[in-house]
Amino acid sequence: MATTATTRRLVTITDAAAYLNTSTATIARRLADGTLTRHRLGPRTVRVDLDEVDRVFGLAS
Repeated sequence: MATTATTRRLVTITDAAAYLNTSTATIARRLADGTLTRHRLGPRTVRVDLDEVDRVFGLAS
């Protein structure tokens, strides 16, 4: 049985905002309202999935 590994592109809130050319507040709002999923890697380490950012903001092809 073959399995396929998917790699998540996890980035910081700052990097996601730079990728979209928007503010970190925009990303924070989407995290707060549940539109984006928060991936907590530690007590103060939060990442977002760049593929999810693409889908939410309409950049996915």
